[in-house]
Amino acid sequence: MRPLKSLTFESVVGKLSAGFLKICDSRVIERVKYSLHDTLMSGFAMMFFQHPSLLQFQERMKQKRGRCNLETIFGVKAVPSDTQMREILDGADPESLRRLLPELFENVRRAGWADQYKTRLPSGKDKGDYFTMPMDGMEYFHSTRIECPGCLKKTDKKSGETDYSHCVVGATLVKAGTHRIFPMDVEEVRNSDGKEKQDCELNAGKRLIVRFRQEHPQMQVIVGGDDLYSHEPYVILLGEKRLRYVLVAKPESHKELFEWVEELDRLGECEKGQWQEGPACTRRFFEYRIARAVPLKAGGKVEVNFVEVWERDRHGRLLYHNSWITDLDVDQGNVAVIVRIGRSRWKIENEQFNTQKNHGYELEHNYGHGEKNLSMVFYLLNLLAFVTHLILELGDRLYQKCREQETLRETWNILRTMMRAILFESWQAMLLHFLDQEEASP
Repeated sequence: MRPLKSLTFESVVGKLSAGFLKICDSRVIERVKYSLHDTLMSGFAMMFFQHPSLLQFQERMKQKRGRCNLETIFGVKAVPSDTQMREILDGADPESLRRLLPELFENVRRAGWADQYKTRLPSGKDKGDYFTMPMDGMEYFHSTRIECPGCLKKTDKKSGETDYSHCVVGATLVKAGTHRIFPMDVEEVRNSDGKEKQDCELNAGKRLIVRFRQEHPQMQVIVGGDDLYSHEPYVILLGEKRLRYVLVAKPESHKELFEWVEELDRLGECEKGQWQEGPACTRRFFEYRIARAVPLKAGGKVEVNFVEVWERDRHGRLLYHNSWITDLDVDQGNVAVIVRIGRSRWKIENEQFNTQKNHGYELEHNYGHGEKNLSMVFYLLNLLAFVTHLILELGDRLYQKCREQETLRETWNILRTMMRAILFESWQAMLLHFLDQEEASP
């Protein structure tokens, strides 16, 4: 595989710019001073450089130099203020932004880099290569004072205080045993029909699955998820959409399933076995049991395969225990891989959600809540910036060289300082200056 032009900063930002231009602006054209394109691109740049005060610094640069980096690097003609940006983006359509996610993945796929997210199932009738895509919910905004019509609401029965929040369900490609991830889609958990009944993570997950299959009709995917998703209607939907699954199942919420498994175990119908991993000094020992064609619930329509695993250290101490349901054919040759697929669910939380919250992207920072769509628009711009960084790590050779010289945090500290202080003709010129290979533009 080789880096291609489709994975460079110029290509990705060009695709985003073209997408922003297509988004309908409902404002009266005669009164528009800052275009929706420029405002969206300014918001994206703010997330890209992880710098809430970016617009202020760029406006000062433009007043002093006649141009600014938002203009030369991101193609922004008129830089809005923070207040103006919030007012304009509150009316933007989040769905038009979300549609850019599959377009960015298509760039990665065509460049030949998507295969790195595949996992090979080595045996069984389902033998083959699959993308692993766990799904999970995340709250990214919470307040007891600020609200909008789309907020989820929860009232404390004792205090009477109401909590307002915004949540999303994310679907992300992961590769077990690596740090490789790629966000594929996101669905907002949002109250939008005017009814008292709250939207929920599971319903949002169903909407996401239907749309995912429409946008990626041929992908061979194994969907992961926590115990919430081990729900018969959801499992049926996955089957209808030709999506395989490995979903956590807990005894507390699946009593009938576990009773059936225990009965099969007493009858000697469960398959059991062991495997080991790692060098002698840190070797881990795994025990498993498999129960096949088990009803997900009594009287239900769905039969699943059940997998349970215990992990111990060389002293026999229990390190990990979990169980899953799956529609994959499980056997001695592939059970370890299926367990790794099931365990990779945590990567969407640690490698994506936690990174967005605590490692520079400041997802929970209140960039602005708005009265309509602002909160979700900012979330999507944040996510698009996160995805762009992942793509640059794959295909932008100058950025890769910068990363070789400094830690990730220090790399972006330096780039933010340069963005504020020096006018560059392009992203490439900025990185060359970082690498001391070329003088900065005038």
